[in-house]
Amino acid sequence: MERPGFIETPGRRVTRSSAVASETNTDDTSDSAVDMVRRSKSATRRRTSGKTKTEDILEEEAKTVATNGHTISTEKKPRIVDGWEEGKDPKVDYSGHFEFGGSWGVLSMMIGFPILMYYMWIGAVYYDGKFPRASEGQSTLAFIAHLANLVYVGAFPSIKAWTIYWVFFLFEGACYLLLPGITVMGRPLPHLGGKQLPYYCSAVWSFYTSILLALTLHFTGIFKLYTIIDEFGSLMSVAIISGFLVSFVAYYSALARGAQHRMTGYPIYDFFMGAELNPRMFGILDFKMFFEVRLPWYILLFVTMGAAARQYEVYGYVSGEVGFLLMAHFLYANACSKGEECIVSTWDMYYEKWGFMLIFWNLAGVPLSYCHCTIYLANHDPATYHWNRYFLTFLYIAYLFVYWVWDTTNSQKNRYRQQERGTMVFRNTFPQLPWQTLENPKTITAEDGSKILVDGWYGKARKIHYTCDLFFALNWGLITGFKSPFPWFYPVFFACMISHRALRDIERCRNKYGEAWLEYERRVPYLFIPATLMTVHLEYSKFYVDWMSIYVFHPTIPGYPKARFPGVVVFSEIYQVTGPVSRFARQIAGQGYICAAPSSYHEFTGPEPLEYNAEDTDKGNEWKVSKKLAAYDEDASLCVDYLLSLPTCTGRVGATGMCLGGHLAYRCALDSRVKAAVCYFATDIHSKTLAAGKNDDSLARAEDIKGELIMIFGKNDNHVPPEGRDLIRKTLQDKGVLFSFYEVAWAQHAFIRDELSKGRYDPAITKVCFEMLLELFGRILKLDLGEHDGRELEIEDQYILRDEVYVVSGRESESEEEKVDYPLAEMSQWRAFPFMESFQTRTEPRAVVPRLPVGFVFPQS
Repeated sequence: MERPGFIETPGRRVTRSSAVASETNTDDTSDSAVDMVRRSKSATRRRTSGKTKTEDILEEEAKTVATNGHTISTEKKPRIVDGWEEGKDPKVDYSGHFEFGGSWGVLSMMIGFPILMYYMWIGAVYYDGKFPRASEGQSTLAFIAHLANLVYVGAFPSIKAWTIYWVFFLFEGACYLLLPGITVMGRPLPHLGGKQLPYYCSAVWSFYTSILLALTLHFTGIFKLYTIIDEFGSLMSVAIISGFLVSFVAYYSALARGAQHRMTGYPIYDFFMGAELNPRMFGILDFKMFFEVRLPWYILLFVTMGAAARQYEVYGYVSGEVGFLLMAHFLYANACSKGEECIVSTWDMYYEKWGFMLIFWNLAGVPLSYCHCTIYLANHDPATYHWNRYFLTFLYIAYLFVYWVWDTTNSQKNRYRQQERGTMVFRNTFPQLPWQTLENPKTITAEDGSKILVDGWYGKARKIHYTCDLFFALNWGLITGFKSPFPWFYPVFFACMISHRALRDIERCRNKYGEAWLEYERRVPYLFIPATLMTVHLEYSKFYVDWMSIYVFHPTIPGYPKARFPGVVVFSEIYQVTGPVSRFARQIAGQGYICAAPSSYHEFTGPEPLEYNAEDTDKGNEWKVSKKLAAYDEDASLCVDYLLSLPTCTGRVGATGMCLGGHLAYRCALDSRVKAAVCYFATDIHSKTLAAGKNDDSLARAEDIKGELIMIFGKNDNHVPPEGRDLIRKTLQDKGVLFSFYEVAWAQHAFIRDELSKGRYDPAITKVCFEMLLELFGRILKLDLGEHDGRELEIEDQYILRDEVYVVSGRESESEEEKVDYPLAEMSQWRAFPFMESFQTRTEPRAVVPRLPVGFVFPQS
């Protein structure tokens, strides 16, 4: 059905995102550095009388013209799934996205990580766990030569080390192929038309067979487990060399067989990331599965078992600290083994290629750098790191509890996937824990039909399993104390890695699932830590110096008690939330939107508006360039967080504003959660002079805008000259932003301000521009009425609308109240919903939001 209005509806833009592991799906929608195939056609929507028709048109036809003659960007990009552009060669990476800084970044990692491993080993063995430093009077070259000599003497890759390492390697490969297991199907591969690969899972038998054989060899004297500790340096060298050798074989064999996938054309980067997606031997041994599950975690466990054997050999007992690591590493390796069939749907199996990153890290990096907690305990007398027995007991109990959370979280996620695909297999493996499987779990369905799990642990906090992983890492370091930095390498490295991975994953999921993911964030606003563990009552948070005040305008619809509304952040001009801004927000709320209008200058003053006079104008302009740019962005993010936290919000959010607020609405649209923005005569974008330092990046970040944008200016606006408007329009066009651009003839700056506008207010143009806003928000954000309660509306003889605004100071414990009556007649010009017999707007008490620590969303009071 054709929608009313005169604004041309552009085609949607496919946005770019970084690839990262996901709990529910693993799409990557980014462009390629090897853009070998240019897109000559794009699809867009054309209006017809009575019907909306989709058809392919030439690229030059894909640009429509606005009513004032300016172009509207409508280019529609082809869909890119995990670096593969639909219909194109899967051997080419079309994403244009490079991880780790591209070729130079990965080259430095391939050189730097082995050096770092040797440096930490030297410190652990020869410097009593301290950082190796040049002695007094020793030159840098002499010091480097000394370190190299220590590596040659203590870490030479001996025949014995090669034998130990590769006999273990081949034995585990034989266990993979020959021991009992089950076969499960992997995820559908888009580039293969949805084909699923079979995965043979025998890690449980491999794990316990390996432990039993290792103990047998130890107690019979054939191979003492503490040999691993004695030969650690040589084994590490063998592992490092093996990592490079296997990587070369994997890369060049894939090229020789034509099995490469998603190649960028940059050899160093492709070597690091890998060439082949699903390398296999004998049709059953999947190398990624083999390297991911068995090699790193089994080696790590055997290193710890070797430390326990060494300690028992020397002291006649195994300390509680070594016992703790033995428990921790056993549980982790056992979990990987018993849940092997769940790993087939993970990011590494589905997306990552078999290259240096996976090969080296699993053969050498993980087992022989994460183990420095064990190496430290093995090299020191237990008396030097002894913990109080009560604290040690607490660590054991806490670790087991968090393990239960971690195990059941991953089990809930992976078993739900299996239930969804009809491949659920129950295995009687140790340990069987309560709440591993969810019955009829709650989910959110995205537009493409994929589902997001919003039940179990995933209904309490997002990324809670990352929190558990980080807890494990911190405990591996904590058990050794604080005398050596090397046991803390893994916790620090892991914290940085998992935080970055979580942020990338969140951004990717927002782009992939769109409104469904925003609904998930609304239902589960807590990241990493469940609400029950982090609830903070705001009234006791007096240590926050800076509070932000938000005026909230909330509509209600008689007869629809379960109605849910989109949210709109309404940014004010330099005078804060004045009468015109308040009326503007009320007018938007009257159309079925929850409006949140923040006080922009809360760092400098209270929420009260400034006056329209010279003194307060100077004050507002001064504060505008005194406030930090990051503070503006944080305010916007908190407003979006607040709207999404409301149970009456649909999870869809837009933004608008005038003057300074127009610029802030533009910056708010840089947040991918904001799907539509209307910016009235936005100042300072063209001149890059917003905030402290007068050097904002608003135009430079234009490509971050994922939603649709409308920019409105008056042609006689002396705050944003013609060349400034041209710069904004050209930048948006060049960056591929989906936008409409309007310049109203004869209009000046602030032409929609209906109070003290010095003759610039134009009600006719204001009405037209407001219709633009309603068209965009109505099309993108949408309202969810819910069911009618069935009650008849009571008609009163005389109806007076009471719009209550509660002003609560964030700086004071007291509050003051102001109530204003608005006759219903004053609302007659507002567009009413056709299904409403009456429409009431109420304004809730203004939210008082503190500036919170990044990464957490506290419940609103």
